[in-house]
Amino acid sequence: MIFQLFFRQIKRHLLQSCALLIFVVLAACGGGTMVGGVGSGGSGVAEGSVTGFGSVILDGVTYEDTNASVYAENAQGSADQTRVKLGQRIRVTHSQTGVADKIMVLPQLRGVASSALDNDGWFQLLGQWVHVISPTNTQSTATVLEGLTTVGIGDAVEVHGTWAFDSGKSTNVLVATRIEKLISSPDPVIISGLVRARNGNVLIIDNSSGTALRYSNMPSSIGVQSLFTAWVSRAASTTAPLEATRLVDASPYTTGDQHLVLGTQISGRDLTTGTVSAQGLTVKLPADLRGASSELGSLVQMDIVRDGDGWKAVSITGRQNSNDLGGAVSLKGNLIWPLSSGTLTLRGVTVVTTPAVLSGSCANIHAGDSVYLEITAQRMQPGQALLGTQVSCNLQTPNNAVFERSGRLTRVTADLGGLTGTLIVTTSLGPQTFNWTALSLLPPALNQWVNNNVDVEYQVINGENRLRRINLD
Repeated sequence: MIFQLFFRQIKRHLLQSCALLIFVVLAACGGGTMVGGVGSGGSGVAEGSVTGFGSVILDGVTYEDTNASVYAENAQGSADQTRVKLGQRIRVTHSQTGVADKIMVLPQLRGVASSALDNDGWFQLLGQWVHVISPTNTQSTATVLEGLTTVGIGDAVEVHGTWAFDSGKSTNVLVATRIEKLISSPDPVIISGLVRARNGNVLIIDNSSGTALRYSNMPSSIGVQSLFTAWVSRAASTTAPLEATRLVDASPYTTGDQHLVLGTQISGRDLTTGTVSAQGLTVKLPADLRGASSELGSLVQMDIVRDGDGWKAVSITGRQNSNDLGGAVSLKGNLIWPLSSGTLTLRGVTVVTTPAVLSGSCANIHAGDSVYLEITAQRMQPGQALLGTQVSCNLQTPNNAVFERSGRLTRVTADLGGLTGTLIVTTSLGPQTFNWTALSLLPPALNQWVNNNVDVEYQVINGENRLRRINLD
């Protein structure tokens, strides 16, 4: 069995590499249409921040992710299978009906903080200014913090967010939507940002220090104000210039008459040309879209198409309040009702509730019941659990809902090819069998978890329990 699992991991890595190659080829050929939009591809690309889970909710729009591959690129140019989390920046390829095919997780910075979080919500990481947003701020999306309540010097963190020009810092900064503490200092680190200048294979990063970054195979598409992502060895992260082991053009993309839906912040505006800048793109606005929603600093959702060699906006929607911005989080899924319903954990997110919130449809739910929940919650202070403002309970679970169960892993069986298999977890409902596929998120040595307590997330597909992920309880 150990050999089978090892063989499976090798084949899975090959499949992931192929999947990433397919994803990149598709991106180069164009994204598609937004849900409900028009376009020749019958598919679309959307990029923004995760604001909840039913399937996956991106800037308030739900995408069905039952059969979606979830990956993050690595320094070798292949892909690591990963999990979508609240506040992450992601890029979704999807059908015209909103069914996700591939989800790419897009960390912007990964490294060790060089300054502590100050009273105004700022700290520095890898030469870049990062702004942490309070949930009381009604002009921007509140930052999710996981594993920490503040950021101190030397903390190893991964940061997601949106790049925007800050007049106080006189440079582009990362407005953080998620900061996650890492268990160890990463190697390599990840540096993203906008380009201030380029000279051959050397970029000058648009940060307060004008950091120089060199890469031997610099993409020709990268120029001034392009968005890049680079991998730099930890040992080289303090050299001048920085030497990247890998660097890619990270600007959002699409081609032809296909559409890109982009959740972003307006970081530049040129009234003469009628253009705005966001996430490495310069987008032309038709006269009827040059209103308040396109002002500098505005948080928006733009529907963008190619315009010759450039870009133009088909629509632009401004975000107005904290709920619209993502201060409110939507969660949907099935779990076993806990003994203490004051705290509910759904889709990896902890929500604190009150008796008043649970007084309606949840009033007669008992510990041990299998319950489908729809939760609306509000982000609280950094590091605190979400506050549930509305909870709906239903003993009937809709099709394709995500289930969560805890129990003891008692058996793991892999097929000869190592790409599929089964595992048995003894939960409060008794032994349950779960089938896993290449899309399931598993640890490298799952067989070593036998007889340990685990959490599983799964869906019922064609009558079988299809495993999405498993982790230690």
